[in-house]
Amino acid sequence: MDMNQLFYHHQMALMERAAARRAGLRTANFDLRRYYAKRIEEYRARRGLETYFPDTIAAR
Repeated sequence: MDMNQLFYHHQMALMERAAARRAGLRTANFDLRRYYAKRIEEYRARRGLETYFPDTIAAR
């Protein structure tokens, strides 16, 4: 998956979670937004780029 796809899926996960919270629905047990943030960080690390989500690294 390239960086654009990762960012797209991360953004979609953020929007879906926000919509569920507004509607008063429970969110999934699996944190999809954190999963994609971690994948983005791994992608960037492999290419020697700076971190994009500093809190994701601390959560590992």
